[in-house]
Amino acid sequence: MKKVSELFDSRSKKYNDIYAEAHSKKLLHQEKKLRAETVKELVVNYLPSINNGIVVDVGCGMGNVLLNLRESGLKAEMYGVDISKEMIRLANSSLNEVGYENINFTIGSIEDIKVCANLVLSLGVAGYHHKQEEFLAGLSSLVDTNGYLIFSTANGDSFLRQTRRYLSKIHSYITGKKKVEFSSIKDKHVESLLTNNGFRAQKKIYITFGLGLFASSIECSIDRWFFKNFRNSFISKYLSLTVLYVYKRVD
Repeated sequence: MKKVSELFDSRSKKYNDIYAEAHSKKLLHQEKKLRAETVKELVVNYLPSINNGIVVDVGCGMGNVLLNLRESGLKAEMYGVDISKEMIRLANSSLNEVGYENINFTIGSIEDIKVCANLVLSLGVAGYHHKQEEFLAGLSSLVDTNGYLIFSTANGDSFLRQTRRYLSKIHSYITGKKKVEFSSIKDKHVESLLTNNGFRAQKKIYITFGLGLFASSIECSIDRWFFKNFRNSFISKYLSLTVLYVYKRVD
């Protein structure tokens, strides 16, 4: 994971700009904002039992998801971990500015988390792990009884995701610039793993419709329309780049 850490150290300077954009021209920038907004909506409106519990964000980045949840009134004790020291520096800088209590941001990975949580979050992280099922199993082990797991994965069932992957490989071959690999996972593998670990699916939201290989305000506008109208549609299983899952521990 050293290459991933270095990648996000270098990207950290741009992340404030991504979340400050009113209307993004880059599809994957827009995805980050939509993910964060959707998670806030889910937690605030549908998971009121989390309010007095513990929330853990694995791969918290600059901490915006947890800080937004606190700003929305969530009183839970919060922990954010990330392998990028620069991202954690940004998270702690933002935390110091607002002065919220009971939020802790630290450099680390899933192995460094020593608490069981009522809600575990992990957004845009699973794909950087070569053994995604092992990573998801690790996330599930952090969830307390009747707790929730909210995470996103690259959609392994999507034709668009496969097309993007092939085109990205061709681009890397032509330019000679090798990118950090981001892998996908099929829905049936996610469901099988979590069901066997004592979880039941609550929601499945499809995010990001397009290829996102180049900046395009038109593509971003089309994506927003698809997200508004088809984010819960079964057909989107084969069209979206990303899936946002909500699972509950029921064992």
